[in-house]
Amino acid sequence: MSTFFDLSRFTPHGFCLAWDPGLVRLIAISDVLIALSYFSIPAALLVFLRRRHDLAFKPVFGLFAAFILACGSTHVMGAVTLWVPAYRLDGWINALTATLSVATAITLWPLLPQALALPSPAALRRLNEALACEVELRDEVAGQLRDSEARQRLQYARTPAALHVVDGQGHLLDVSDRWLALTGYTRAEVIGQAIYNFYTGPTKAIAMRNFANDRNTVQARVCERQFLCRDGKIRDLEVYIQPERDSEGRVRRILAAVTDVTARKEAEAALQASEDRLRQSQKMEAVGQLTGGIAHDFNNLLTTIMGSLELLQQRSTLDERSTRLAANALEGSRRAARLTSQLLSFSRRQRLAPETLHPRHVIDGIQDLLARTLGDSADLDIRLPPDTWPLIADRNQLESALLNLVINARDAVGGRGRVRLTVKNRTIEVSPAHAADAQPTGDFVSISVLDDGVGMTEEVQAHAFEPFFTTKGPGAGTGLGLSQTYGFVTQSGGAIRIKSAPGCGAEIEMLLPRAPSEIQAGRAPEHTAIARDGQGEHILVVEDDALVRQTIADALRIRGYTVTEAPDGQAALKLLEHPPAAPFALLFTDVVMPGGLSGVDLALQARERHASLPVLFASGYASASILDAWPEPVDLLAKPYSPEQLAARIAARLDMNAMA
Repeated sequence: MSTFFDLSRFTPHGFCLAWDPGLVRLIAISDVLIALSYFSIPAALLVFLRRRHDLAFKPVFGLFAAFILACGSTHVMGAVTLWVPAYRLDGWINALTATLSVATAITLWPLLPQALALPSPAALRRLNEALACEVELRDEVAGQLRDSEARQRLQYARTPAALHVVDGQGHLLDVSDRWLALTGYTRAEVIGQAIYNFYTGPTKAIAMRNFANDRNTVQARVCERQFLCRDGKIRDLEVYIQPERDSEGRVRRILAAVTDVTARKEAEAALQASEDRLRQSQKMEAVGQLTGGIAHDFNNLLTTIMGSLELLQQRSTLDERSTRLAANALEGSRRAARLTSQLLSFSRRQRLAPETLHPRHVIDGIQDLLARTLGDSADLDIRLPPDTWPLIADRNQLESALLNLVINARDAVGGRGRVRLTVKNRTIEVSPAHAADAQPTGDFVSISVLDDGVGMTEEVQAHAFEPFFTTKGPGAGTGLGLSQTYGFVTQSGGAIRIKSAPGCGAEIEMLLPRAPSEIQAGRAPEHTAIARDGQGEHILVVEDDALVRQTIADALRIRGYTVTEAPDGQAALKLLEHPPAAPFALLFTDVVMPGGLSGVDLALQARERHASLPVLFASGYASASILDAWPEPVDLLAKPYSPEQLAARIAARLDMNAMA
């Protein structure tokens, strides 16, 4: 170390210059200025490097700065060695400078191609200008794209169709305004929500399963969904779905067009219900025609049987056993007559006597009977508001219908239960969805009987009004109670309905027309008919059934009348033109007869020949259209009738004619 700093062995460099003051100063000042310039260059490079973080080749710039700094140090040593012979230090500085120079050169040459590849300032300017144009064009295109997207979003939102878009997981991405108007929600309430959360019933489970398992296999199709709207209403929707897939076939989103088919579904359901009611009505009409025809034939048979038995009972030669047997047969015939009366009521061929009735008066009149009918099986709860409207109906048939309904309720509750009889006013208006239904409209009085019994299945309800249909055990009922009620209510211009479900009891509701301010009943005034013997009066009996005709003739002759028989209307007209003996005191004719001439037609023509001839009609059943042709109140004797009833009605008719 001492040798390194030993300067005594060397001569300062100024000695070589003969210590020429001017030359020494020139060299010293030049070296100092060069050194200062060299030292300023690395400083400038360092400032440049610190401010340009993105500058390429930073290590080269650093190495170059070190090289320049070392070069400056050699010039400093050149000035120093003019006076101080520190040649060893000067040599080491030169060695360091040589090392940095070599390193810089080695680093710089390989980088030269890359440096040459760098664009020139002019090229950079041109590139920047092109880039600026491209950026401007891109901004213009982006603006146009934004405007287009805005227009599309606006068109999507305001399209008259109800549309929605969901992602692959079923979450709503967008909806149209029509969709919102249809469902009642706001856009903020639905965006991001799972679409199946708005579905109800089985359609929700189907949609959830599709999105969970089958979303990548979904195809364009139409499906039906039930949608829960914001107001709580459920709408039936038809949804046409169209999936959009990515390059790998996975569903990115699903486009859907929604159609509200609620009104169509309701119309289809109403049409189906209307068709079902029409088929049921046609079936009931056909069954009614069949039962009416059967009842007509049975009434003729029963008239013969009952008349013959009563005439037989009048014989004094019968012993006690024969009298008892005849009485038993007559009672059986009367029971059969009640059954045929029920059949006629179902077939709506029963002659009704409509009148203005107040429900309270009718129910009060049979309340004790209804209570006794229920007995200990059920408690009777009657709900009858004071402002109930009067109704128009046949009182006897209404009382019979109420009794039938209460009996059915009693049997339904079994051992113990509750039966409620409710009366209320109802106004039924026709709706567009049910305009084609054959349902009555207007003001009605509703009389319903409700029980808490076993209830009815849909199948039982479908057959409940059919004659002889019953769910009771053998011998427990004829199956004619509800059918008779059905016939009475519908013939009265009303309707009857069943509301029931298994285990929930049953309610049978009768809707009977509200009574107008005035009513005209087309029936003869009531008579206090008492049977008496005739005084030889001549009766023309017109009956197409030979057995019935024979029975009537025998019964009247026994009573002291003179009888002439005719099998049809044409034969009766000939007899009216040329009576066999004394003139006829009364025409007794069946209403429905073969040959194209009904009993009413016969009576009208008989009145043309004999204006004062009294007429008494008889019928097993007769349609209102036939009887309405008679200009006077109809005096009708319904089959089956007994000789006693026949004699009483003929006597009353003759007495009335005598007083006229």
